[in-house]
Formats: sequence, C-alpha cells, structure tokens
Amino acid sequence: MFTKIMIIGTGNIGTWLFKMFQNQNNIEINLFSSRNIETLSANFDLYIFALKDDIYEDVLRQIPFKMSHAVHTSGSLSQNILAPYSEKFGVLYPYQSITNNALQIMNFRVPICVEGSDLFFEDLLFKLASSVFSMVHKINESQRFAMHLAAVFANNFTNAMYCIAYQIFKENDLDWSLIFPLLENTLEKVKHDAPYLVQTGPAVRNDISIMNKHCKALKDEDLKSLYRMISNIISKSFS
Repeated sequence: MFTKIMIIGTGNIGTWLFKMFQNQNNIEINLFSSRNIETLSANFDLYIFALKDDIYEDVLRQIPFKMSHAVHTSGSLSQNILAPYSEKFGVLYPYQSITNNALQIMNFRVPICVEGSDLFFEDLLFKLASSVFSMVHKINESQRFAMHLAAVFANNFTNAMYCIAYQIFKENDLDWSLIFPLLENTLEKVKHDAPYLVQTGPAVRNDISIMNKHCKALKDEDLKSLYRMISNIISKSFS
C-alpha cells in the first residue's frame, strides 16, 4: 500500500483529494503546485496529478526524474500519457463536479474510477481508493471517456440550462426556489426509470402553438435556435 503520496495541482480537484486523504492515519499526503514542478521531490511512492488536460504534457516534461507510480485524474486523457514518465501509471478519476464552493462534498457522493497499467497496480489503486472512498470502480479507458462525455450532457449542459432558466425567473421577478421541486422530481424519476420514459413537455406532445409562443418570448436569437434544436431532438425521439 502507498504511504507517501504527492498530489500535484492545487486547483479544486487537487485540494479536494488532499482533504480526503488527509484523514488517513497511515498516509503522508502532500499538495504541490505544478508551477514548481522542476523542484518536485523523488521521495514519494505515488504521484497524483490533478491538472487541466491541456497542460499535462508541458508539466510532465519538466519532472527531473522518472516516477515509480503515477496517476492522473482526467476523464478524457489516456493513462498512457504518463508512460514515458513513470514505471507504473494509471488513473484515479473522481466522477463528480467539484467546484471551489463545494470542496467539502462528502466522499460517499463521489464514485471513484480506477485504471492501471497492469492488474497488480490497478489492484493497489483500488485498495487505496477503497480505504478513503465508499464507491470505487474499475473501468477501462473507453468507459471512462464515455462517462465523461455523458457527464458533459447530463451535468455541464444541464447547468447551462439552469442558467437560462434562472435568468428567465430573474427577469420576471420570480423566486428561484419555486423551480426546485420540479427539478428534484425529475431527478428522482430518472433514478428509477430510463430518462426517455419520463420525458415531458410541449415537444413530446408536439404542441406547436406553445413552442412558437415560447420562441416568441425569447429575445435572444441563440436561445430561440437552442429551443428549436432541442425541441426537434425530443420530437424525433418520440415520433
């Protein structure tokens, strides 16, 4: 088992991982800025990289030694990006949106996905993650990429829709909390049924007059196009 761990990256994910591992008595955990990567110590048995996807190559090239074990936390990058820089390499991917105002998020709400360059290292990662987190899964690279892609639709795009809804509420002097029961009910339903079974709204009913009325109320042309495009996708799915 790993006892000396260095987390490289002081952003949201790196800071959150540091706080999660900090409670383990048998682990020495350290947090390190990638800006000082050329001074990284070689005295750790596992290095966890929590960086923006587009800076990995640049940061890794500056490490002055070959690591023994290293993982990254990206949903989309291959584990092989670490191959030239570490003897054993893999992925420790938290499947959750972790923002600077949600760093205290409880570990039981975060599925952790692990992947290793060989089965022995993958087992070690699984045991390490299981000692801290309650939801740990072994997945392969294509599954991890699919999870990340799905998360963009289900989480990132959905939150963008929340922003639009929030603005509509604000412009009409409405209390934002009025929409919470609706959102909570939808989430509860998709926990028990496939999402297409619980789809509602004017596009499902092919209610053209209501959809036209909605589009007319939208002042922004991009929002009009977005409304029509999504309504068209829904209509095709239920035709």
